[in-house]
Amino acid sequence: MNEKINCTVCGKPFDREGMQFTRDCHGITYRLVCLDCYDRLMAHGYDGQYYDERDECLDYD
Repeated sequence: MNEKINCTVCGKPFDREGMQFTRDCHGITYRLVCLDCYDRLMAHGYDGQYYDERDECLDYD
């Protein structure tokens, strides 16, 4: 039996086989979306905004 998962962008239910993970600007897995949303989100080559090490804050102090 195929598992139905809601797309994190459009919210519509899809079979897991009909979904794909997007990747951020460094190629790291970002979110699971349907193929229609995937094409739109990955149009610039990555999902989300560009970031580098200056944007990361690993210290909570």
